[in-house]
Amino acid sequence: MLLRFTSPDMLNTSLIDVVTGEQTYDIVTVLVDPTDPAENEEHSPSANSTSSPVASSSKPCTPTAVGSSRSSKNKRLRSSDSGEQANAERRQTRITDATGNVVAHILWKGRRPDITICDEKVGALTDLFGSTTVRFMPKALVIPTRFDTEYIWTATPNSLTLFDYDTETIKGTFYQNAIRIPMRSKVSKLNLRSSSKPRLSSKSTDFLSSPASTTSLSTSSTVDSESGPDTKPHKPTLITTRFPGVGSNYLEFSPHPLAHDVEIILSFLMMEILRRGRFSLTPYAFEKPKLWQFKEARDLFMRRLRRNTV
Repeated sequence: MLLRFTSPDMLNTSLIDVVTGEQTYDIVTVLVDPTDPAENEEHSPSANSTSSPVASSSKPCTPTAVGSSRSSKNKRLRSSDSGEQANAERRQTRITDATGNVVAHILWKGRRPDITICDEKVGALTDLFGSTTVRFMPKALVIPTRFDTEYIWTATPNSLTLFDYDTETIKGTFYQNAIRIPMRSKVSKLNLRSSSKPRLSSKSTDFLSSPASTTSLSTSSTVDSESGPDTKPHKPTLITTRFPGVGSNYLEFSPHPLAHDVEIILSFLMMEILRRGRFSLTPYAFEKPKLWQFKEARDLFMRRLRRNTV
C-alpha cells in the first residue's frame, strides 16, 4: 500500500491511495478546551498508565525524564513562558477512514500522547510499541513492535523503515519530500511492436516451413504471451529530494494480519517525531506548519554548510 500525504503537516492531512486515487484516511488535530469537563473526562488518560513524552530533543525520553530534584525545578522555573504554555496545552488527533468513522484517537497533554486505536485503549508510547526500553545506537534508533516480535522500527538521520527480521525484508518505508515518477507498462510498447510488424507475403511460405524460423517464431510468441495484456505496470519510483517543501510525503507498507493498518500508520507518525528528537533534527511543531517547514529548510542548510566548512 502506497499512501500520499496531501499536507506537509502529518497530523493535519489526508492520505490518498496512490493506486486508486481515493482518500483512505483523514488526520485532524485540534486544540481541546481545558475548561470543558466532558472532553477531559472522556479522553483523559487512565490513572494507572504512564505517559511517555514524544521526544523533542536528542536526549532519550523515559517516563521519569522530568526530574523532581531542586535543580530540575529551578530549570523548569527558568524556562520560557511559551514552553510552559505548550506543555499545558491539550490537543486531540482523530484519524477517520473513508466512511468517516473514527479509527484512532490521540489525546495530547503537551507532547505526551494517550492513544486509542479502534475500540482498544492503547495508552502511552510504551504501550504502542510494547516495550519500556529502547536500544540507542550511535546512528540508529531501534524500537520493537507490539504485534510481531520479528518486526522492528528502524530510524536513522535520513530514513525510517519497518523491518522484518524473519524474512530480512523491509515491510514499510516513510518517504519525506519525495517526487513520484510513474513507470509506464510494457503493454503499450508491445502493442506498438505488434502493430508495426509487416505482413508476410505468400512468397515467404517456404521460409516459414524451415526449422530455424519455426523455432524463432515460437520463441517470440512465447515472449509476447508472457508479457501480453496481463503484464502489470512497474512500481512507481520515489526520488527523495532531501529538501523541505519539494515533493510530497509518502508512506509505503505491507499490511500485517495481526495489526490494523491505522496502527501501522500511527506508529510511523510517532516514530517520525521520535526520529527527529533522537537525531537533533527540526522538531515537529503542532502549529504553523509553513513556518516549521521554513525552519527545517534553514536548519538543513546550516548543517550542510557546517559539514562542508569543517
